[in-house]
Amino acid sequence: MDDLSDFLRQRNIPEETIETMLKEKIDTNVIQLMTDEELKNYLPSYGDRIALLGYCKRKENGPLSSRKSKLFERLKSKLGKRKTAHEDGCGMENEEQSETTVKKNALKPKRKIEIGWMLYDEEQQAFKQVRARRGGGTRKVEISKDAKKSELIQMAIGLFFPNGRNREGCIADFEIDLKDYQEVAIDDNITVGQMFHVTKLSILRFYLTTHKKKANQSIGQDEVMSSPLFQDQDSSLSQPSSSSAVNVAMTSQSTISTAVTSDFLFFGNITNHDNINFSLHSTELREEDLDSSNIVFVGPFSDSEPQILDDTLPISPQSTSTAKAVKKILIVHRGQVLPELIAHFCDDGLLDKDFKIQLVLPDGTPEMGYDDGGVVRDCLSEFWKEFYDQCTTGNTYKVPFLRHDYGQQQWESVGRIIVFGWTREKYLPMKIAPVILEQAAFGQVKSEVVENFLKCLSESERFVFQSWQSDFSSVDKEELIEILDNHSCRRMPTASNVNEILQELAHKTLVQEPAYVIEQWAKTLSITGNSFQDLSLVYENLQPNARKVLRSIVFPEEMNAHQKDIQKHVSTYIRNADLQHLSLFLRFCTGSDLFLDKKILIEFTKIQGFLRRPVAHTCSCVLELSMYYDSYPDFSAEMNKVLESNVWVMDII
Repeated sequence: MDDLSDFLRQRNIPEETIETMLKEKIDTNVIQLMTDEELKNYLPSYGDRIALLGYCKRKENGPLSSRKSKLFERLKSKLGKRKTAHEDGCGMENEEQSETTVKKNALKPKRKIEIGWMLYDEEQQAFKQVRARRGGGTRKVEISKDAKKSELIQMAIGLFFPNGRNREGCIADFEIDLKDYQEVAIDDNITVGQMFHVTKLSILRFYLTTHKKKANQSIGQDEVMSSPLFQDQDSSLSQPSSSSAVNVAMTSQSTISTAVTSDFLFFGNITNHDNINFSLHSTELREEDLDSSNIVFVGPFSDSEPQILDDTLPISPQSTSTAKAVKKILIVHRGQVLPELIAHFCDDGLLDKDFKIQLVLPDGTPEMGYDDGGVVRDCLSEFWKEFYDQCTTGNTYKVPFLRHDYGQQQWESVGRIIVFGWTREKYLPMKIAPVILEQAAFGQVKSEVVENFLKCLSESERFVFQSWQSDFSSVDKEELIEILDNHSCRRMPTASNVNEILQELAHKTLVQEPAYVIEQWAKTLSITGNSFQDLSLVYENLQPNARKVLRSIVFPEEMNAHQKDIQKHVSTYIRNADLQHLSLFLRFCTGSDLFLDKKILIEFTKIQGFLRRPVAHTCSCVLELSMYYDSYPDFSAEMNKVLESNVWVMDII
């Protein structure tokens, strides 16, 4: 109670009030159980009550924290005593265990090692280790004790240059060597096991060193052969599965010469497309598949755009002239759509080029879907779903927030993706608040800012603000002040200033805070903004609803009794579906989670039993349904399982 009295005197509380509280035995525990009205009898000032409650909470947490620290100290002392006793009494036993461990390691065919990457710094004239955030870091792997320098180099290339290139450039652009933990070059003939025996270390560390080649240095065929693009590496030496590469093994000399002399460029991963028969069970390209290829494969890249033909493979002048008309294939991995698509569109000239998208499964298997619109729509849907989760805040409407790892290049890339989706498929990220896109496209706001702002808030905050607008006397003042404080509002709310304060908060949230993002998006949106002048109408048209979806579904003109029953099931399912399931249904059938006014053609199959399931073709927007459903609940349950599984693979060309 003495501490409480001192605190109250510091707040200039009258002495008679303090004496009254002491007489009534009001301490910190009692205060926390009191309502605000009860506490108001002693402290009329709202600020004093808030300060007193904060003081009580700190007092409650203080002893607990000190108690925890004392417990930790006691635990440390006990552990220290136990360790000392163990060292004194069991020294010989530890030595025997150590010798046993050494013997066991000597019998193992593989040993764990650490591998890092060092890049030559031209300014400091020295090798510098590359950090993990730039694609380097220290990797721990297992390798055979019989492995030599060449195998270690090959493994390191697979780790730090997974697609044959990284943000620093292509592997063929560097002079490569391998050094030990002392940064001394390793002998070509010494094995990993011999190095463990000589150094007596529990784990060895190696560094892949790369030094940029001079301009006059050419790339030999042996270097091309040793590149990871032409190696089928062991899975234990490759990068993690979340970003695993789809490498194609070129095993014969004739295959390589064909790749060199054709109009076929290799950037990143090589996957399935319309002119190559790609076997899911084989990583070998046949020579006849390359004869008529006119395709450039562009894997994910970050800082620099892919090299042109002259810098990649030695080809004839005739082939160089045709390289400008080459069609590109953008490789995008499932689960990595957001960073990889942003990396692709960092190329400011990509919008002017004709390209298609190849999706790759997380296990490295390319999806067999042929990109005739459906793959692009599906890729855009997945991209914006990840973007909303990782780069925005808000509820119904989203607002981009600044990330430390997203600079000018990344935000400009997102702006190009917006333009690409609109010009290619009329797809627009309609969860982004319209005010933001209007400011970026037209340089001014056309929508109602406060209305946009309220849709960015949670339902509870929106309800409080709307109550404030309609009837100030009915609002919980404490909750209102707390919400305004969370939005950094510095004004006291009244019945007369509600519109003014909401206008200020809305402008700060939707225009001022994302101003940098809007500035980068404006570089591309301002050019194509005229194509969606009435943004509110565009948003309304893209929003799915049951009436629009039912209007877009086309059934065969002639149907039997079973087929007519399925028609009724489909209509009932669409009418009962909420917005989330409507979006999933549209994405399953068309690739897009928005309504793009695509006609969905219904075809009937006779699949029954265990194999029965809905099958969709997103490019042609065809939905295949079995005729054999016993009832509507049977149909609805199966459709929900498919849509909610979130595991859709494009395995039909």
